[in-house]
Amino acid sequence: MDSETTREEQQLQQEMVSRFKIQPEFIESRRKLKEARTVAGKLEAIESERRLVQAGASRAIEEHHRLGKLTARQRASKLLDPGSFQELDMWHRPYETGFDIGEEYGRGDGVVVGYGLMNDRPVALWAQDHTVMGGTVGTVHARKVNMVMRNALDSRTPVIGIFDSEGLRAHDVIQYPEFFSTSTMAYFQTIASGVLPRVSLVMGPCTGDLAMIAALSDFLFMVKGTSYMHLAPPPPGIAPQDLGDAWNVHAKLAGSCHVLADNEEDCLAKCRKLLSYLPQNNEEKPPVVDTGDDPNRREEELLEIVPTNSALPFNMYRLLSLVVDNGEIFEIHRYWARNLITAFARLGGRTVGIVANNPQDKGGVMNLDAADKMSRFVRFCDAFNIPVLWFADCPAFLPAVAEEKRGIIRHGSGVIYANTEATSPQITVIIRKLYGGGGLAMPGQVLLGDLCVAWPTLEQGLMGPQGAVSIIYRKELSDIQDPAQRAKQEKKRITEMEWGLDMLLRECTQEWLDPRDTRPFLIRALKWLENRKEERAWRKHENIRI
Repeated sequence: MDSETTREEQQLQQEMVSRFKIQPEFIESRRKLKEARTVAGKLEAIESERRLVQAGASRAIEEHHRLGKLTARQRASKLLDPGSFQELDMWHRPYETGFDIGEEYGRGDGVVVGYGLMNDRPVALWAQDHTVMGGTVGTVHARKVNMVMRNALDSRTPVIGIFDSEGLRAHDVIQYPEFFSTSTMAYFQTIASGVLPRVSLVMGPCTGDLAMIAALSDFLFMVKGTSYMHLAPPPPGIAPQDLGDAWNVHAKLAGSCHVLADNEEDCLAKCRKLLSYLPQNNEEKPPVVDTGDDPNRREEELLEIVPTNSALPFNMYRLLSLVVDNGEIFEIHRYWARNLITAFARLGGRTVGIVANNPQDKGGVMNLDAADKMSRFVRFCDAFNIPVLWFADCPAFLPAVAEEKRGIIRHGSGVIYANTEATSPQITVIIRKLYGGGGLAMPGQVLLGDLCVAWPTLEQGLMGPQGAVSIIYRKELSDIQDPAQRAKQEKKRITEMEWGLDMLLRECTQEWLDPRDTRPFLIRALKWLENRKEERAWRKHENIRI
């Protein structure tokens, strides 16, 4: 009888292994759990199975590491404070679909979800596990992600999604319950926008629906060499990595990637750094940090950093580093639309969003991509109660036929919407040039911002003296036949225009600022504006043009 029972158990075990892809080790742990007669014994069996789940498939993990990639649980562990990650729904496996999904157990259905602490503050996290069925999205996979995103929204904590997936699992997608799908993942991403910070870390393949879901977040990170992203399948003969190369496509050309990391460790460290600047949700203010930097610090270098000749560029990055706490800025979109700088920094320990023209790239002119870059950044800052500081050296919008054809008017109007809508504290420091439409992009008080101050190098107006003379006195100058006499008259008109514009400059700023006092002035102003509140007419939402 005992021998017969043993044979029946072995046959049943073989059926379980074949039907459910359950390894013998798991069956043994389940047997111990069933037979244990004490709580301690049952706990021992559960912990044994937990270790098996966490260990994963050794060959898949080895291949992962060979590519310079961490596993999903390693990423969660390194991203969060040590020992703080609480994994949920570890024990779930794919639903049976009637289709063969390979010789895999599929524990966790290719995604790790849970919560933990980052910089001692709670966050929610989900990380696709490429070592389990390529991290493909099935019904259980989507349900787990939706659960943690909904919990993050309800608890008002930031949510971080780590993407490393081959896409939708064909075996499940045929009979998806619509609620447990990528559509619902997109829904939660959208309704959480402006409510809590959402970060996507693309640390492997991210294609199709998942690429859209990643792009819906506030900030998207990519890793050089190992991550790629695309919406449509690549044409024949083109590898997915070439279609979605992080550097050439998303970080530099398309602007989909906000932060580019050198490797996975760098990506996780930069994510932690970014979240340290941000509040937990839209009902909080950003954390105040004791940076140890003297709020009254004055920098002599600022007195000479900007040439009085506006045709000469200067290093805006260096200027910013001399003003902010400890010279540290966290730049967003570092490689896209480089004529505009957008970054987080601290002043007196308080988080600020910085928007600055970059005269070392295209002279700091505004163009279509820079307009999109500014609009999105300003709107994020305003949604999360982060003051915005503009450092202006802008020769207006780029007058180019190609820009007009691409829709610079439509995109430029988004800047006006974003800057006008902002109700968090807003301060503009005019460093040098501010011509034409640049006054709407770097708004000062034009769009009812709080403060507008200027350095002595200020140049402002519709255009420079020479440009104004060439338009206003065009007929007068063209009627002068003698070239020498024409040049003399043009010089005279330019001098007159310079004097006239110089008188108007006195009315273009609320205060002339000694460049060395920029830091202490801004810190005092931010403290004054700390509790700023502005009531607006009720509306459901604006109709922003994009």
